[in-house]
Amino acid sequence: MKVLIINCNRERTPQTLIPIGACCIAAAVDAAGYETSLLDLTFSRLPLCAVRSAVCRLRPDVIGLSIRNLDNCDAVSRHSDLPEIRLIVDTCRRHSGAILVLGGPAVSLAPAPIMRYLCVEYAVVGEGERVFARLLRAFEQRADPSSIPGVVVSRQGGVSAPSVAPLEDILSDMPDVDFSRWLSMRQYRAYDAAYPVQTKRGCQFQCSYCRYSYLEGHHWRLRDPVWVAEEVTRGASSGLRHVEFVDSVFGLPADHAVACCEAVSRRQLDIPLTTMELNPTACIPELMQAMNAAGFTTVAITAESGSDAMLARMQKGFATGDMHRAAQALRGLRARKLWIFLVGMPGEDEGTVRETARFIAGLPAGDMVYVTFGVRVLPGTALRQTLIESGELAADEELLRPFFYFSPLIDAARARRLLEESGFPSLRLVTLHDSTHWLLPSAQRVMAALGMAPPYWRYLAGMNRLRRWLRV
Repeated sequence: MKVLIINCNRERTPQTLIPIGACCIAAAVDAAGYETSLLDLTFSRLPLCAVRSAVCRLRPDVIGLSIRNLDNCDAVSRHSDLPEIRLIVDTCRRHSGAILVLGGPAVSLAPAPIMRYLCVEYAVVGEGERVFARLLRAFEQRADPSSIPGVVVSRQGGVSAPSVAPLEDILSDMPDVDFSRWLSMRQYRAYDAAYPVQTKRGCQFQCSYCRYSYLEGHHWRLRDPVWVAEEVTRGASSGLRHVEFVDSVFGLPADHAVACCEAVSRRQLDIPLTTMELNPTACIPELMQAMNAAGFTTVAITAESGSDAMLARMQKGFATGDMHRAAQALRGLRARKLWIFLVGMPGEDEGTVRETARFIAGLPAGDMVYVTFGVRVLPGTALRQTLIESGELAADEELLRPFFYFSPLIDAARARRLLEESGFPSLRLVTLHDSTHWLLPSAQRVMAALGMAPPYWRYLAGMNRLRRWLRV
């Protein structure tokens, strides 16, 4: 049986990402004994032509479509990924009789609505490495796949109830992924993509707007620190210029994070490390020292709010006292810092925004602040249920289309002014919309060619100054 995996994600702002999920699935299917190919559409100027060429040349029996995002999550310039993916599905059908299977994070969020929209019969929800191989065996044996945990089937009678497969300890026996086998690494090097390393799966937090704990489970499943160090070593020899730890939460549990950093530091590698998901509760002096030794040059801290009331409503699992302790500990980390905030959740008003502004005002002037105004409401979240109960969202709204919420208790423009007036350097306070500008992919390529140190967000303040000057 021949299998083709298609990476459907073509979004390259705010940064170009290596499709680690699609590559993990391809490696697992290949290891299970199937003839496997991967079509990466990230850089395709004519994606439908690329799909048509691949299916006609490879003649696959099964096509797996990996869907990372529902949309770009930008409330200012909204863009849904699903219409283009439907064209990809139609192209597969027009030129191939292969069985189509959907997978990826977006599909796990809303399998039934996406299957109906794309008119696809099968989907894999949750972790797919083992589930997809089991589904392929069912196809070979002409068995009914609807009983396989993690497989959703759509037939004339409707869509079977999503049943996520039990989260197994699969990390220890998963095949290692050689990205160069599945991807054109030259293109990712040209756009300064980071080499992705996942030290664990799972999330013990219950943030009201997030679904990571559903996708990966509520408990940490940890990689061996020695494996982590070996993977960072592969990243250092890949030709990519930095390694990113892509855990849903980085730094926890603390003893494991410290052990991973110490294992990396023993390799004495000369490659910058970064993470975009450093949790404030993880910021303790021991971890800061270990991160210094490992070679972290940039980190992003997921603070979200400077208001205890808002942190409680978001169910963040920490308070502003934890954030102040984190800020103090982070002074011992030699990396550049980006603080991430989310403004506009239910209950946000002028008082809570002022509290966030006061926290931001106390940050070192050399740090950067990244603010998202409004939140993309996702299926299955506590936020969605809150909005249904308050009458602000219809109970039958499937949320496939970009739906954003901003608290009616304060105007978004007023909230932004309050933050800009906090006293923190205004050019170092950037927004989600700033980081999804159409110029960014070109800017990434220019920065890579000039040898400027990644990641991209280090230069957002300068890029914003240039945009304002050019009025683009």
